[in-house]
Amino acid sequence: MIKELDWFFENLKNKKNFCYVRFNDGEMMGIESIGSVVARGDQVVDASLNKALTEAIKHRQENYYIGVPCSLCYPKHRKLSEEIIGEYDLITSAVLLTNRNWKEFHDRFPVVMKKRELIWVGGRDQDPEKLKEYGLNVVNTIRVHNRESWKYYDRLEEMLPQFIKKDTVVGISLGPTARVLCRKLFEKYPDATFLDMGSLLDPITRGVYLSPHKGWEETG
Repeated sequence: MIKELDWFFENLKNKKNFCYVRFNDGEMMGIESIGSVVARGDQVVDASLNKALTEAIKHRQENYYIGVPCSLCYPKHRKLSEEIIGEYDLITSAVLLTNRNWKEFHDRFPVVMKKRELIWVGGRDQDPEKLKEYGLNVVNTIRVHNRESWKYYDRLEEMLPQFIKKDTVVGISLGPTARVLCRKLFEKYPDATFLDMGSLLDPITRGVYLSPHKGWEETG
């Protein structure tokens, strides 16, 4: 397992395109059981999303990084992820950029992204203008309802390609839907970068600090 996070920033800085999808406890619940309620209550996993998530965690591609749950916090879901994935070199942590590492991510991300164009796909409860104030070069934004965002998947998959160019970075913050979109689009456009952002930038876009954004304070 890849435990350090420098690869993430080095890839962005050097325009080495990649995809990072994070299968934490919610996504593993969705893979484990149809009908699971995940994404802090915003998404019910139906059969189609269950199938798409399973395909995404099984996907293999050069520079396709898969984040898996912590073995201490979610041992059952970590075990399930390992059983599904099997042998694969690009496995890392689903919380690589949060908890004790979130402050480093927060400080370094706009620096390495300074010369990269960003397409932001998120919920309507997020303010993408705040991302510009944070220092990101946001060139396009797409916002849909953050509740039950899976219903917009087909429309997003059809719409996004018109904005994707070589070396574009696409950041998607739409719960489990983001994992599937990142995987599908990276498969078609490997010369761009796709990041499953989750709640990483919620303190910026929503003004909300969750527990994953506070772990660094506890470690000093």
